[in-house]
Amino acid sequence: MKSIRDFVRYAPVSSRPPIQWPGGKRLAVWVVPNIEFYEYTPPPAVGRETWDRVPSHPDVREYGFRDYGNRVGLWRMDEVLKDYPVRPTVSLNLALLDHFPDIATLIRQRQWGVMSHGIYNTRFLYGMDEAQERAFYRDNIDSLKRHTGQDLKGILTPAITNTERTPALIAESGMLYHADWVHDDVPVPIIVPGRKLVSMPYSYDLNDAPLWDGRPYGGRYFVDACKAAFDRLYAESDEGGRVFCIALHPYQIGQPHHVGHLREILDHISRHDGVWYATGDDIAEHYLAHHYDEQLAHATQLHEASLTRAAARPTVVPRTVLQTPIATGPWPATRAAGYDHPHAAWNPWPTRPRLKWPGERQLAFVPLIVLESYEDPLPDGWPQIRSVGGGLSRDFPNISRVSTREYGHRVGVFRLLDALRQRGLKPTVAIDVLTAEQYPDLLDQLVKAGAEFIAHGQSVTRPQTSAMTVQQERLYIAETLDRLNACGVETRGWFGADYSESTVTPQLLCEQGVEFLSDWANDEQPYVMRTPNRLVATPLWADFDDQTVLINRMCNMDMFEDHFKKALDQLNQDARASARLFHFCVRPWIMGATLRIALFERILDHALSLDQVWTPSLGAVVDAWRSSDQAKLHRVPA
Repeated sequence: MKSIRDFVRYAPVSSRPPIQWPGGKRLAVWVVPNIEFYEYTPPPAVGRETWDRVPSHPDVREYGFRDYGNRVGLWRMDEVLKDYPVRPTVSLNLALLDHFPDIATLIRQRQWGVMSHGIYNTRFLYGMDEAQERAFYRDNIDSLKRHTGQDLKGILTPAITNTERTPALIAESGMLYHADWVHDDVPVPIIVPGRKLVSMPYSYDLNDAPLWDGRPYGGRYFVDACKAAFDRLYAESDEGGRVFCIALHPYQIGQPHHVGHLREILDHISRHDGVWYATGDDIAEHYLAHHYDEQLAHATQLHEASLTRAAARPTVVPRTVLQTPIATGPWPATRAAGYDHPHAAWNPWPTRPRLKWPGERQLAFVPLIVLESYEDPLPDGWPQIRSVGGGLSRDFPNISRVSTREYGHRVGVFRLLDALRQRGLKPTVAIDVLTAEQYPDLLDQLVKAGAEFIAHGQSVTRPQTSAMTVQQERLYIAETLDRLNACGVETRGWFGADYSESTVTPQLLCEQGVEFLSDWANDEQPYVMRTPNRLVATPLWADFDDQTVLINRMCNMDMFEDHFKKALDQLNQDARASARLFHFCVRPWIMGATLRIALFERILDHALSLDQVWTPSLGAVVDAWRSSDQAKLHRVPA
C-alpha cells in the first residue's frame, strides 16, 4: 500500500448522488459512548505509550479517572440517555464484558448497538503481524457474541491504531464498517479486495475526551459546538441525508458537572423533525443496500477521469535555474541598527507615508483559503514542521490525520466557497502541487468560482527549510511553479508550507519571477523586500490563523470570534488615517467543519458591515500598493 488514499476514491460533496434515509428521514443521529478498559499495568506497547505521565506503571490517577466512568459515570449517562429516543452504539473494549458482567447486562437490557473498540484500550494494532491481527478480529467477534448474542458489524480500532492490512482484514472478518475515518458527513465506500466495507463518519471535533482531557475547552464549548454542527448538517440534509455523530466517554460525560451538557444537546436535537435515531449497524446496512454501489461507481468514474487528465497533462520539463552563489547565513545578531537578516529594511510605522487604496474603502480584507496535501507515509528525507496539526499523532498508516484533512477537500472547502459566493466575494487560494494534481475536480470548482491562486509549495509535508542547499531550493521552487502551471494554475504569489522558509527563500522566489510573499506575519501593510525585483511582502495575521489559534493554541471559538471582530473594528477606524491589509489563513478542514462554518460566516458578515472594508484578491492588493504613493516615496534599496 503506497498510501491510505488507495482505500478511498475522492468524491466531493458538490457532485455525488444524494443519500436517502429510511422513512424520508433527513439526518441520521449516531450517538457513540466509548466504554473502555485501560489496564492497570499494560504490556509493553508498540508505536505509542498509553500511560506516559509517569516513568513506569501504574499511573493510578489516570487509571482511576477512567475507571470512574465504568463504576459511576456510565450509569449516570444511562439515566439521561433513556429519556430520549436515541439508540446508542457503544464503542466497546470487549474484554470489559469479562471483567464487568453488569455492563454486559446493561447493554442487553437497553438493546444498545455495539461496535468493537478493540479488546483493551491499552493494546494496539501496531506491531501485529497478519495472523495476529486476523486472530484479533476473531476474538472481537466471538467475545461480543458470547456475552450479548449480537453479531459484530463495525469497529473503531483501539486508540485509532491501524496497520496497512486493517481495512482488508476487517472486511474479511465479516464486519461492515470501519469508524476511524473522519473524512465526510456520510458513509463512504472503502475499497478492499472481494468485499464491501463502509467508512462510518465518526467525530473528533464533537468528542468529549479530546476536548476535555487536559485541554481548556469547557462544557459550554461542547454544547455550543454540537448544536452548531447539528444545525448545519440538519440544514444541509435538505439536499440529501447526512450523519451527525457525537462521541462520548462515561468518565467524562458521566461526571456530575458534565452530564447536564448531554441533556442540553439531546433536548436540542429532539426539537427537530426528520431525525433518524440510528445505530451504526442501521446506517451501514441501509447504505450498503441502497447507496454503496452507486456511490462507488460515481467515485470510480471521477477517479478514472482524473487519471485520464493526469496522463494528458503536459510533461514538466525542468527549467534552467541560476547557479549564482548566494550568501545563506546564519547571521547571528550584532548590536547594530536594523534587522539581523538581509530581507527587509527596518521601517517603523511613524516613518511611512500614508497609504491609500483606490476608491473610498481603505481596509483590504483578504481571507486566504489554504489547500494542502498531507502525505502518509511521510516522505523520506523531509523534516516536518511540528505545528502541522489535524487528527491524532499516529504512526503510519495515520488514518486519523489524513482523513481529518481530507474532509476539507471533500466537504469543507465547498462550504467556504458557498459562504464567499453568497456574499459576492471571490476566493484567493493557496494551493500546493499535490492538491492541484490529485484533485482536478476540486480545481475545476475553484476556477469556476473565480479563484486567484497562490503557490503553496509541493505539500505541507515537504516544507522549505535551511536544510536545503541553495540549488535544491531553487529546483524546488521551479518544480512547484512548473507543476502547478501544468495543472492550469498560474500564480504570481507564494505562501510557504506552514510559513516555511530557508534563510534565502525571498531572494530565490524573486529569481523565479514570484511577485509577492505571504509568509511574514509582521505588519498591517504590504512592504517591499530587499530582493532584486522588489518582492512584495503581503503579511498574514498569525493571531487569526485558524490552525495556529484554534488547533495549536486551543482557543475557544467565542474568544476567536470576539478577537476577530475587535480587530476588524479597530482596523476599520485606523484605515481612515492610512490603509490596512487584513489577510488571514482559512483551512477547509478547520473553518469548513460543521461546528465552525457559521463562525466564518459571521466574521464575513461583520467585515462586510464596516464602512472601510474592501474585498479584493491578494493580487489586486499588490497592484494597488505598487501604484501607491507609499510605494513610490518609500523605496528600499535592494
